[in-house]
Amino acid sequence: MKKHWKLRFTLSLLIPLGFNSFYSLPTHASEAAETNIQTNVKVNAQSSKTITDTENQSALATAQQVKDQQIDSQQLVNDTYQKIAENKDLNSVIYQDPVNARQQVNALPTTTSNSEQPFYGVPILIKGLGQAYKGYPNTNGLPYMKDNHYGYTKNFVAKLQEMGFVIVGETNYPELGLINVTDSNLYGPTHNPWDLTRNAGGSSGGAAASVAAGIVPLATGNDAGGSLRIPASWSGVIGLKPTQGIILGDSLTPSVVNFAETRRIDDTIKLFEGLIDPKRKSLLKEFPLKLQDLKIAYSLKSPVGSVVSPDAEKAVLNAVTFLRQQGFQVVEKDNHGVKLMRAYYLGALSDGTVANYLAQQKLHRNLQASDVTEHLISPMTYALYEASKKAPKEIKQTYNNELALVAAQMKSFHEEYPIYLTPTTATVAPLNSDLAFLPADVTKILQMAKMPFEQQMDVIYNAWYHGLSKTPFTQLANLAGEPALSLPTYVNAQGLPLGIQLEGEKGSDLILLALGKLFEDKGKLIFLSDYQKLNNDVQSSKPQNEDKANISKVVVHNLGKKSVYEFQTVPSKLNFSDNVSPKYVVKTSQQVNARKLQLTKEKQLPQTGSNNNDGLVLLGLALFPLSLTSVYQNKRKF
Repeated sequence: MKKHWKLRFTLSLLIPLGFNSFYSLPTHASEAAETNIQTNVKVNAQSSKTITDTENQSALATAQQVKDQQIDSQQLVNDTYQKIAENKDLNSVIYQDPVNARQQVNALPTTTSNSEQPFYGVPILIKGLGQAYKGYPNTNGLPYMKDNHYGYTKNFVAKLQEMGFVIVGETNYPELGLINVTDSNLYGPTHNPWDLTRNAGGSSGGAAASVAAGIVPLATGNDAGGSLRIPASWSGVIGLKPTQGIILGDSLTPSVVNFAETRRIDDTIKLFEGLIDPKRKSLLKEFPLKLQDLKIAYSLKSPVGSVVSPDAEKAVLNAVTFLRQQGFQVVEKDNHGVKLMRAYYLGALSDGTVANYLAQQKLHRNLQASDVTEHLISPMTYALYEASKKAPKEIKQTYNNELALVAAQMKSFHEEYPIYLTPTTATVAPLNSDLAFLPADVTKILQMAKMPFEQQMDVIYNAWYHGLSKTPFTQLANLAGEPALSLPTYVNAQGLPLGIQLEGEKGSDLILLALGKLFEDKGKLIFLSDYQKLNNDVQSSKPQNEDKANISKVVVHNLGKKSVYEFQTVPSKLNFSDNVSPKYVVKTSQQVNARKLQLTKEKQLPQTGSNNNDGLVLLGLALFPLSLTSVYQNKRKF
């Protein structure tokens, strides 16, 4: 078995004025003026035990303890910085600002209601890419931008503070968010808490690793091709990509969406409710009278023809079995999206333009091939820059037409199948030694200036395919503007997690979260701390409770006229052993025999529904290079 990252949750009782000797403070103008700030720390005899008890509980529960003065927000912040230090080998956090965090704690109102600040006093990490917070680094992961800082705070981040969060730092990401792993010339790789030799995923890998390791209960990220869901799958956390445009500050046009990596569905729901743009609540869909009325289609086939691992298939088939046991109709419908991503990458050309614009500002010249070999930019950044110079101008209208076609196709698909179930990723997390781009492809990229545009795009697609083949399922939701939810339901024989993805029609975010709540309440979500406990404990021989959840009775979490289900059934004990390789579960011989019988049945899983091969068919897309301003603010590829 791989050596897992053993988390240590020791409490730091450092007084705030002593922080300077333990942590490197930021170097910005306000630092000197803040070194003598007095705090309102309220530490009592039970503080140490109480904060330790918050490690695996929801952010909402922790906030309530702060409101009830059972624990102190500044002490929570101190403890978070201690956890970052203890988990420094993850390289998940790239920037910390204890002085600014202390200011935020002091600015918290002395009285608040649950509705006003549901996350009162809870520390949070924000993604270093695209989530502007004044004074924090704004580098896009480019070495020549390493000294650049935000001069403003984005409304998304300001809303987090309005909800009561205390921002404590920035998380790691790849250069320009272009790849599905977190690694860059500037910040280096984010290691996976489940296995330090592997990557946490990208581009919100620092956020996912921080949540998986228990540093914070949730951390924000963004997603334009899977950036929340891919690291959620590979790091074993919950990743929701919301409906395009429904979150405050996000564009209605398919591009980046902002949200978070989480560990609890209730936290996810409350965060989603708080971050919705008030003007766009009408985008939310009404709930069905009975959740089991939702017909679910599933697929095990990669839309780009790449290999899907047996583990990824097993994760989905386990979910299919579970959903059928809960009373859902689940049928197999393959996704035949041809050449979807080849055209999708045309939309990435503007990232090359952005990188060159920033180079002109900082280096006073255009990008060149030697910048790749000198590790100033990634091979793909240079490739996109070269191709952007030769891109035809007529792509924009084609892009608009194709987006409309995809939206119409998905609308038609969801009329019969409101929910679409796939693996989140086709494989487990790659090793950090697995290069993002193969050397042969990099060699071709360095020669791209001499190639015609069509040949350039062939080189780009072939170079990107090495990574895309591991994560081909997430991009459809971005192109269609639909919500998609990755749930951590499976761990393979090597002790590595994999997620399943539930995709729904536009506005069905809360319906997806209701399904996620069902998985959670039935003990089907597997987090690192749970898995470590599973490995250490002898499992009970009590049969697993597979009764159907009474999910049509109670409607709570009101959001205007919209609501999300809360299940009345009492959650059973943690019983995710069916989704964990039996190699790491201590069982009685009776359980082992029962497991073998179940595996035999699953290999003969019946295929229901029609066999007329009328699955989802997507035409090739041509995405136009977005304008410099819109791309710089919104466009990310993963």
